[in-house]
Amino acid sequence: MLYCDGNSGTFCATMVRVCATMTAMLRREGLVKMARLLERYRATFIAAAILAAILLAVYVIASAGGGTGGERYNALIHDADGQIHVLDLSDDVALEVTTAFGSNTIVVEDGAVRISAADCPQGDCTRQRAISRPGEQIICLPHKLWIEIVPAGSSPAGEMDIDAVAYPDDVDTVAR
Repeated sequence: MLYCDGNSGTFCATMVRVCATMTAMLRREGLVKMARLLERYRATFIAAAILAAILLAVYVIASAGGGTGGERYNALIHDADGQIHVLDLSDDVALEVTTAFGSNTIVVEDGAVRISAADCPQGDCTRQRAISRPGEQIICLPHKLWIEIVPAGSSPAGEMDIDAVAYPDDVDTVAR
């Protein structure tokens, strides 16, 4: 900062003018340089702006659910007794599943399912976030219970056709 006292008024005024002139020149030079860069790389800047707009649109569509347009989903609850309970995610409902291993309370709210209560030792399943998209799962190992999301009308994962993995006949791939 420039400090001027009463004795050096002319010097201070001259320094203020020099600083103002230099600032104006730097601003003008900077603008000129920017204009030259923009002129030289105009096509690149336009392509980058279009690419950024496309990426933003893809992100917005993907984060909004991918434009599934009202597709209905079900939560399939597989319990230790081998039963499959089906809950429609569009209905807010609670279900208590009790087996020989224990009890879980499953809640569907706002299109997502979660385990709200369980009497297992650690209760890890109650701390998992609510799920709402196909392929997501919640698992309670002590109670041998798992929840999966599938499109309405489709078969559970345990009954789907295998299409990507092949094992030799002598390898047991089923967890028991």
